[in-house]
Amino acid sequence: MAYVELDVELATPLLAGSANPNEVDRDYPIRPSEVKGLWRWWARALVAGALFEQGLLHGVPDRDILRRPSDREAELISKIVGLDLGLGYAGEEGSRASCFRVSVDITEAAQPRVASGGLIGGINLQRVRLLTLGRRQVEYVDRLRAHITINEHIPCNLDDNAVKAALGSLSLALRLSCLGKGGRRGLGCLDVRSVNGRYSSLFDSRRSINELINEVVKYVKNTISKSEYLPRRAQAMGGRDCGLPPMPVISKAEYTKCVNRDIGCKLGKLYAFQVLELSGGSRVLGALHNFFLRPERARVLMGNPTVNDKLRNRLAAWILGLPREQRGTGYEITSDVSRRASPMILAVHSNQSYLSVFLSADWPRELTWRDAGSQRITISESLVVDAICIALNEFLDYAGKQGIRVKPAWP
Repeated sequence: MAYVELDVELATPLLAGSANPNEVDRDYPIRPSEVKGLWRWWARALVAGALFEQGLLHGVPDRDILRRPSDREAELISKIVGLDLGLGYAGEEGSRASCFRVSVDITEAAQPRVASGGLIGGINLQRVRLLTLGRRQVEYVDRLRAHITINEHIPCNLDDNAVKAALGSLSLALRLSCLGKGGRRGLGCLDVRSVNGRYSSLFDSRRSINELINEVVKYVKNTISKSEYLPRRAQAMGGRDCGLPPMPVISKAEYTKCVNRDIGCKLGKLYAFQVLELSGGSRVLGALHNFFLRPERARVLMGNPTVNDKLRNRLAAWILGLPREQRGTGYEITSDVSRRASPMILAVHSNQSYLSVFLSADWPRELTWRDAGSQRITISESLVVDAICIALNEFLDYAGKQGIRVKPAWP
């Protein structure tokens, strides 16, 4: 019997890509490898969060970024995710294939459509506009159903708690993130329509995200507590001195006291990881996808797309992800780092949508802002905290003006 079987349906348009990145793969619009990649990413964030709260993840300074996990910390996370949770490990001390096999069977799919001029289904989306610059055409799918099965791949003798920790990571990945190009901006999101199998309760979409995260975190912490790879001694818990985790982590470490008073935090509290629930029906995707574009923020917030918002005035829009440049202006990374994904992940579903926000120190040390002139920006951990708060404050104002209700969901 399978660990779990999921019938899923596309909730938002999917820009899947293939060997030709602008064309949908007709046979595999959803690839098992992409599902597995998202699964591992969230498993790493869960494991890293548990280690961070135990004082086992501090990071080290790097020439190009503020702080990254040390080699020893990165290896520890890889071993726990790969061996204790069973998602596969390849390292100097040996390797083991994943205990789980992901199978994706497409049960229904519409013929790919062509997006041009930034429009999908009559909605003008920033990500699509960027992909179709220069009259390029990009294919997408707007209707798709699939059957995802998680089976045993190799016998691993994982205990029940470890299996729940692993499958819970996958459940969070499907609830809080999406697939394909624009997956962090609410494109390519999947609704779980039905679920079967011994671990089906972990994928029940009727459960609150707060309940699900708390349960999965418990399973992960219990699994880690039995790990043979843990060091014997731990330092004080991270976060007490405003030191940020060196990578995205799922943790309740609080940083409210670290925010500059002249900025403040409209949410009331700021954590290393937090989730906001968004309610606003079918308007959520078009409205919130375009929050990440300055002219659209300015149009909604101040009625004029040509004026500067607070993120622009404080030269803090880099917090929405790098690179952020267009037509010779914007933020240029001046080190060997090529990009830095947004720490704000939008997931749009039929019944409920979410914004996940990660606060971490893995940012480039220096940027150059280029406009009429240029200005050097030296990033610090305190600047990251302030920039996140500015972005969240604007997001709350923006969502309110769009008629979208926002409420904290986790912690």
